[in-house]
Amino acid sequence: MRAVLFSIAAFFMFAAPAHAERFALSYDGIGLGFVPLGGVILDAEVSEDSYQITAILHSRGLLNLFEPTEIRARAAGRVAHGGVRWESYELDHRYSRKHRTITLESRGDGAINAQIEPNYRVWGEPAASAEQIRRSRDPLSSLVAMAIDVGQSRRCAGAYPTFDGRFHYLLELAGGEIGDFDHAGYEGEVLKCALAYIAVAGFEPRDSGRVRIPHGEIWFALMPDASFAPPVWIATPWPRRVALRLSRLRRARVDVEYVSAPAP
Repeated sequence: MRAVLFSIAAFFMFAAPAHAERFALSYDGIGLGFVPLGGVILDAEVSEDSYQITAILHSRGLLNLFEPTEIRARAAGRVAHGGVRWESYELDHRYSRKHRTITLESRGDGAINAQIEPNYRVWGEPAASAEQIRRSRDPLSSLVAMAIDVGQSRRCAGAYPTFDGRFHYLLELAGGEIGDFDHAGYEGEVLKCALAYIAVAGFEPRDSGRVRIPHGEIWFALMPDASFAPPVWIATPWPRRVALRLSRLRRARVDVEYVSAPAP
C-alpha cells in the first residue's frame, strides 16, 4: 500500500503543468448581407490532449417563416501531437415539425457505432463506405481540427474528410491572407482562408444543390498565445450569400499545476 501511495505522490510531484482553454463564441447568421437568419453558439474546451465542443443553432427572422430549425450538437475526442482524433458525436435536429437524432461513436478498433432515429431510407448513390466513414471526423471535430492546425501553422492548408451520419465530404482550406479584425470582443489578426466543400458520397440526385456548393470563406482568429484559432467569420455563396459573423467572444484559460503532498 505504501508503494502505491508513493507512486501516486510521485506522479503529482513530477507531472508537467497542464492547461485548458475555453472559448465561448456567439454568431449571427445573415443572408444576402443583411437579412437575419438565426444565431449559433459554440462552446469549445481544448487542452493539450483532449477537446469537447458543443454547438446550438436557432433559426429566427425570415428563416423561421419557412423552416423553423433548432440544432444541438456535441463532439469530444483526443488531441495527440497536434492531431485530432474524434471519439463521440451527438446531434439533435428539429426542423419543419420533424425530428432526427444521430449518435456516432468511434471504437478503439476503428469501427464506428451509429444510432440514427429515424433512420434514413436512402443512403445516396453511392453511399458512404465503411472505409470512408472510418477515415472521417464528425463536422464539429473537423472544425476543431482546422482551428488547431491554423493556430499552430498559421497556414490555410489541408483536407478534412467529414461524415455527418449520412453525407461524406471533404472540407479543404487553401489560400491565406492576413487581415485585421476588431469586433465582438476580439481585436487582432485573422487568417482568411478559402473553404471548399467537396461532396464525395451519400448524396441523391435531389441533393444537386448541395453537391455543387461554390467555394466559401472562413476567417480564423490568430491569438498570439493560443494554439487554437477560433473562427470569427464563415461565409458561403450557397444558396444565396449566407454568413456566420462573430457577435461575442469570451476566452478563459485554466492552468493546473501539480505540487507535492506534505510529508506524513
